[in-house]
Amino acid sequence: MPDFRRPPDWDQSADRHTSLIDPVITVRQLSRFGFARKSLTRIDHALVFSTSKGGYEAYLPPLRPSRGEVAAKRYTSVYEVDMGVHPHQAEIPLPSDNDAFEFIAAVDLSWQVLAPADFVRSGHRNVPALLLGELQQAARSLTRRFAIHDSARAERQLLHALSGQAPLGTAAGLQVLWTLRLRRDQQNIDHQRRLKAIDHNAAEQIRTEQQGVAYDIELDRRTRRQDALQAGRATEYGRLDHELALQRQVWQQEQDQLRARHEADLRQLEAEKIAFYQEYLEQGGVVAWAMHLAKNPQDSRLVVDSMREDQLRLILAELELARELLSGDSAEDYELEEPKRRALDVISKIFGQHIPGISRNQSPSQPAHSNEESGTEAASDQATTPTPTPTEQTGTFPGWQPPPGYGSSPSASPPQRDGDEQGNLAP
Repeated sequence: MPDFRRPPDWDQSADRHTSLIDPVITVRQLSRFGFARKSLTRIDHALVFSTSKGGYEAYLPPLRPSRGEVAAKRYTSVYEVDMGVHPHQAEIPLPSDNDAFEFIAAVDLSWQVLAPADFVRSGHRNVPALLLGELQQAARSLTRRFAIHDSARAERQLLHALSGQAPLGTAAGLQVLWTLRLRRDQQNIDHQRRLKAIDHNAAEQIRTEQQGVAYDIELDRRTRRQDALQAGRATEYGRLDHELALQRQVWQQEQDQLRARHEADLRQLEAEKIAFYQEYLEQGGVVAWAMHLAKNPQDSRLVVDSMREDQLRLILAELELARELLSGDSAEDYELEEPKRRALDVISKIFGQHIPGISRNQSPSQPAHSNEESGTEAASDQATTPTPTPTEQTGTFPGWQPPPGYGSSPSASPPQRDGDEQGNLAP
């Protein structure tokens, strides 16, 4: 088959992915035998032929006229029409009740040619402008009744009003699906955003303050609880410390009482010891040494020697006193009768007394190996001393008393003398 004899009068050079605003892809003038089916168009495009009488006949895909049909009906031109679905998005301004502010209508639509012959007959070459113009013409009078801040209610009223009218693009043989969203202009949106930001900031500050107060309350409650716990702990520690102090005081009092009782017992024991030793020491001499020997029996030698030395010193003191009384001339004879007699009694007692460890022939003032010398002195003393009476020889000297702690009294006790004389003659 022969191809077209000349290039098309109109060609968009579009494929199936090209964004179209005019669905007519190509337009060709036809001669009587200039139609060629082989290279006319793609299978999904419609062909619209115009007749010499001004009519239009459409062949929807996949139908195609034969060359004979085209020649018989004397078609003068052919239109290749895209019948695909084409999306489109646009924004159109719509007035509000105040000319200073406008609504912005965001429109999402998709259009498709359903009647290619009607669309070619309508003569439109910009489908989105056709549809948006119809939409704007129907919406302007309605949005004029609403304030700029009442966009939500204006949108609802607009959608309701458009849904009751004829579908968009029907007169042009189009099928249109659309959605519309009405919003305020950008300045008002920015203003509302600023107001909302202020509200948000205020709400945030209020929330911060509220939560801060709640935090402070919780912190105060926690602090009070900690203080209560610390106070309770301190009180418990104080109570335990007080109990411990009381126990220490009780223990100290018990210790003081025990110490005082012990000291009292010690004082009583000391008093008993003092009374015991006083009693025996007051008796003197033999009794004291006997008590010492009862506690320390190993000191018997020491006791005997000490008693002998004490007795020797006592005897020497008595002899010296008697010698002074007998040889003195400071008093009258009648004044010395009684003392001399007493001195003779002492001498007789001494001569008749036995000293432990000394023989009877030994002198008390000399050692045991000088018996001859002591005997000579004793004889000379006996020569100068008056001879005792028979009563004195038998040991019954009147007024004789043994030295304290030594010996025993004679069988016959002499009558007591005056206190003054006894005191003067006492050893």
